[in-house]
Amino acid sequence: MLLSVFHDEVWLPSCANLRECTMVGYESAWQCHIVDAFGGLEIDSITADMIETWMAGMPRGAARKAWGVLRTMLRKAFRWGVSSVDVTTRVRGPKRTDHQPHVLDARQISALLRGFWGHELEAWLICSVTLGLRPEEALGLEWSDIDLRGGLVRIRRGVQWVSGHEVVVEPKTDLSARDVVLPRFAIIRLRQIRGRGDGRLVGGLNPGQVDRRYRRWCREQHLPFVPRENLRHSWATSALVAGVDVAVVSRALGHSSIETTARYYLRPDTSVLKDAQRLWEKSIMR
Repeated sequence: MLLSVFHDEVWLPSCANLRECTMVGYESAWQCHIVDAFGGLEIDSITADMIETWMAGMPRGAARKAWGVLRTMLRKAFRWGVSSVDVTTRVRGPKRTDHQPHVLDARQISALLRGFWGHELEAWLICSVTLGLRPEEALGLEWSDIDLRGGLVRIRRGVQWVSGHEVVVEPKTDLSARDVVLPRFAIIRLRQIRGRGDGRLVGGLNPGQVDRRYRRWCREQHLPFVPRENLRHSWATSALVAGVDVAVVSRALGHSSIETTARYYLRPDTSVLKDAQRLWEKSIMR
């Protein structure tokens, strides 16, 4: 079977229940990188050498994404008996880059929160930066999700902007549907803001509008800035630096395993490492 026929007749129907944003990414990889290279080939004729040569001609980021889609397709073809061999076991995929996103430290987070006092996005920012929410989770947060007495926040949905329209999605994983707790100062401030509106914390703004207004205000007020997705990283890394147990941070983030948290967020700075050595030294010098 030609890979293009497999894509149209088998692959696409099997993806019917995936998130729309996921399918947009898959189809982008297919149209931009895969179909011209392999679409006209019989699946069993695709070799490891052909795939590795193909990946070598792309930037690493694009190669990783395109290879991820092609690998999933070829593995499914093998499992379903369309292909007689799983060529993906013979391919050495692109190495994952050790990307460390720029994050805000505790002092910068404090300055950012003070700088948004009274701004229309203040409630959104408070929850984003104090709860470690994914961007779509923060955008989908409604006032009814927040218990302003106890400070408990229920994460039950996300809002994404896909191909020019808004999509409400369920939590990414079972553990992503979680309850998290606001710090005391955030509860007090959100009680004061609560009277200004109902529905979503961002009101009627779509994700693009939130992003633009957040960026513009940071620039105009000379505030510490990281992209919206890095507010989650900022909370996680600052919590770990403050001494919060990695298992607790993992639960708050909604990760499926502590390994994920440790791999992407556990980046102790030099001062933390020095403190660790002081404690160790003290234990052996008694």
